[in-house]
Amino acid sequence: MLNAGLLVSKRAREIVGDEVLKTVFEEAKLSYVAEIGDFIFEDLKQNDVKSLLVINDGGRETWMEDIDQRLGISPLAVITIPYTWFEGKSQDFTLALLTGYSLRAELMDLVYRVQPTRSSPISRRSLIKLKVYEYKPYPVLYDEVHAEREINRAVEACPLNLVVKTPEGPSVGSPEKCTACGYCSASSFLGYFEVPTATTDQVVAFINAVVKYYSKPASLLFTDGMPSKIVEGVFPFVMPCVASVHDSFVLASYASGLTPIVHVSSTCGTRDMALKRLEEIPSHFPGTDLKVRKAKDDEELRKVLEAPPLDLGRSEIPLDVPLHRSRRRSLLIWSIEEMPRKASMNQDDVVPGVYNVVVDPNKCVLCGVCVRACQMLVPDLKGNDALELTYNIPYCIGSERCVKNCPENAVSVTGFAKISDLKKKLMNKTNVAKCRICGKPIGSEKVKVRVDSMLISQGFQGTAQYTDVCNECKQKELTKIWLERLLSGKR
Repeated sequence: MLNAGLLVSKRAREIVGDEVLKTVFEEAKLSYVAEIGDFIFEDLKQNDVKSLLVINDGGRETWMEDIDQRLGISPLAVITIPYTWFEGKSQDFTLALLTGYSLRAELMDLVYRVQPTRSSPISRRSLIKLKVYEYKPYPVLYDEVHAEREINRAVEACPLNLVVKTPEGPSVGSPEKCTACGYCSASSFLGYFEVPTATTDQVVAFINAVVKYYSKPASLLFTDGMPSKIVEGVFPFVMPCVASVHDSFVLASYASGLTPIVHVSSTCGTRDMALKRLEEIPSHFPGTDLKVRKAKDDEELRKVLEAPPLDLGRSEIPLDVPLHRSRRRSLLIWSIEEMPRKASMNQDDVVPGVYNVVVDPNKCVLCGVCVRACQMLVPDLKGNDALELTYNIPYCIGSERCVKNCPENAVSVTGFAKISDLKKKLMNKTNVAKCRICGKPIGSEKVKVRVDSMLISQGFQGTAQYTDVCNECKQKELTKIWLERLLSGKR
């Protein structure tokens, strides 16, 4: 987490109040809180601030233009929101919204992986200041990822074909051409390819802040616009483009007790991709009749906001959920598991993006090839006296590596999984074959039977006796036979 600071204009301080600012400072564990003044640069430098939340009239001020050169703070790590959001609002609403944005500022660490790109076009003012570059919030890697389907998904999703494969995972090959729509990030299953100003961690922290500090029915508004005013109970999560909204963000909002709204602003610079993503986002929470509220423009948003938010039970998202190796998939599964506490679930409804796997027990010999092939660790083979093959269905992303590598053609992916399928399934089981000499486990009995039948069908009648012997005992037996033949004069 970054050292984050909160700066407010004089008018914003009057509206918010010092008591709320103090509480936000303590709750969000900020490094610095102050009213914007003449010595702001020196204060920020002394407190080693690396990200900022600024509350003013809603615009970027002149002192922000050189903040990267003077303080080393990335312009992408500066969030500016208007003080009009807090006018006439309750103290709980103000506290929840301010804390949510403060936590977002602290989680802006990925912006420092963004490289500046050449400005286009270059203004006369930029030339005078020798500032011919800009920062774009193009997607960057949260961490290394090697799941083949996850990487291919990001590569194929980019409309400009700018995402390329690297040893660490997907990467934007030409950042200067990237529109920063974030569609490649939203199309992924796991969320390792993140929009740095709207990451999974930021969404979770924002949701938890609203759940913790605001007890009334509320809506979470994912938007790429900057509304000048908002109504009580609507919490805007402003992002570069809603094309980067992942399914798990929307479902986690509902599961936490907040009504999600996804809004494409009329002024969105990448509107086509935003509308495409808006259509792809589930129309309802799987298994329920809870609709995901969508707005294709500002006029539709006004109509959507007329409907009050739903009154659902509240749940904070455990902080370890996005830290799981499956990240957004882990968040999605948490949402599905949490929702039955708030609404009845139709177990036959499917969950988009989660795939169901079927294993034919008559063909499967429990050889373990699928276990070694799967990069998501969905199949697992373990046991002592009995071997059990299980598939953890919730984490299947449909790569079909198990299908392609199964030597017995026993595995198949049947499509999206139903809610009732979201569990660890026992696919097959058998006894463990043991060495008839020393008793050491040597694998599946089904593998032994399969190998025996293959050897006999090929005419190797005498070799089948060695398939129930471990390698060590087999070497001893063969060495004994060789010595006996050698001593008897046989070749």
